[in-house]
Amino acid sequence: MKISVSNMWFGTLLLIGGLGLFLYGIYLLSEGLQLAAGEGLRKMLEGFTKSRIRGVLAGTTVTALIQSSSATTVMLVGFVNAGLMTFTMSVPVIFGANIGTTVTAQIVAFNVKTLAFPLIGLGILLFLVGERRKVKYSGQVVLGFGVLFLGMEIMKSAMSPLADAGTFESWIKSFSNHWFLGLLIGIIVTSLVQSSSATTGMVVAMAASGALSVKGLDPLRVAIPIILGCNIGTCITAFIASIGTSLPAQRVAVAHYLFNISGTLIFLPFLRWFPDLVRWISGVFGSGPGNVARQVAWAHTLFNTVMTLVWLPFTGLFVKLVRLVRRGTESMPSRDPLFLDPRIFHNPTLALEMATKEITRMAKITLNMLESSVGCLKKMERGAKKGILEQEGIVDSLAQSVTKYLARLSEEPLVDEHSNRLVGLMHSVNDIERIGDHAENIMYLAVTKHENSLEFSETAKIELDSLVGKVFEMYDGIIESFEGQDPEKAIHYQSLEHEVDIRASEYRRNHISRLKSGECDPAAGVVFLDTLTNLERVGDLANNVGHVVTGAIERL
Repeated sequence: MKISVSNMWFGTLLLIGGLGLFLYGIYLLSEGLQLAAGEGLRKMLEGFTKSRIRGVLAGTTVTALIQSSSATTVMLVGFVNAGLMTFTMSVPVIFGANIGTTVTAQIVAFNVKTLAFPLIGLGILLFLVGERRKVKYSGQVVLGFGVLFLGMEIMKSAMSPLADAGTFESWIKSFSNHWFLGLLIGIIVTSLVQSSSATTGMVVAMAASGALSVKGLDPLRVAIPIILGCNIGTCITAFIASIGTSLPAQRVAVAHYLFNISGTLIFLPFLRWFPDLVRWISGVFGSGPGNVARQVAWAHTLFNTVMTLVWLPFTGLFVKLVRLVRRGTESMPSRDPLFLDPRIFHNPTLALEMATKEITRMAKITLNMLESSVGCLKKMERGAKKGILEQEGIVDSLAQSVTKYLARLSEEPLVDEHSNRLVGLMHSVNDIERIGDHAENIMYLAVTKHENSLEFSETAKIELDSLVGKVFEMYDGIIESFEGQDPEKAIHYQSLEHEVDIRASEYRRNHISRLKSGECDPAAGVVFLDTLTNLERVGDLANNVGHVVTGAIERL
């Protein structure tokens, strides 16, 4: 795929175009894989972190598949921010992600020019004619590989005339004499394109085209500082994603930086001997002594593998260092959303998980409101009314934030499963907010009872405690099932709704009989009956939330 270039400037433009195709190929590949197997990737990252080794393997595998350590680290930022993973659990995954990202360089270092156009053709065909989701997005993955390979070949072709330019040769000599320049170039370029794979791909293209083979210079001594720099530069994506997130999520981004900066500092004293080790390893795996492109790829892989082996036994120390760099204690703002992050709309599974976490938080606040309101019926504590009203304001604010978040997410391309779940979450937000309203109603009934010095009869108190206990048992269980997405538990606690209705009706009849017989104060009786009605409605709304867990909401 030889492309004739007449001058250095056109070669530069061709290089930029090839880089653009390379980046677009990575984007298609990453997005297609996440759409085809996003749930599987999420479960792999979330579930394979019970041990350090499994965390490294999970990070390596996922990053090797989506071809981007930045994307993996951004997902980790989202998981930690959502509370789905602790910061400590994320650290081995970060180590593995740095190994996984080197797979791109290993692939493109091979002569893949004959595969570019067949893969593009096959990928477009699968994407256009595939009716099943996995077939369609698998086609996008294949297309991504094809575009990536095409971009790589264009960059290689663009490098040939650049290598003949005197200015370019002087630059290469400068990099050889001053390793800091190569390191800086790697950091700057990777920070701009936000992809270490792209920078490494360009260095591999330079090596393959002979652009690094300036007379009297060792091409690896030119390439390795740039590779080290690109490992630092790629951390910018996770850093940007962590802005405005929780403290543990910010520490994920800091961990990514610390891993690569510490690795660079460790490797710099050995730059004189590292190229010889790279050539030996490359030779062991069958690459000829003149295959500089393969050697560059192995330099990238060796750096990240060695640093993972260095830090893995000292993960605890690594975590302490990150916490030392990013100090602070976790503050839990009450009114603002804790888990909503619009930056991960490209991953609907994770976005819905985050919404579920926020809605669960809303539900727990309303349960606390109910407990406080019912407590006020027995004894009006000082400041109780203010506290309940503040909580009601938080619930209303969160309901508005979650609704806007889900509405914005609904504009993204969603599969049926995600669309149905989104609709269910919309319903649950409304039902939980209304439970908060009923808690507020009970609080005002308690205020009326207190201000007018009203008292319930002993029988009424026993009946009220009985109904409150059953409603709280039901709602607390429904919240647990919603948080854990456990349909069986939801069905169990939904069955209590019938008992709540029976008790409410029975106690209502009993109270009316007591009113007729003069056993109860009519004014207190009104408060009692209204309290029963509000508690009964809480049971109905909790039952609705249970339908979201069981999937029954999809059939309404």
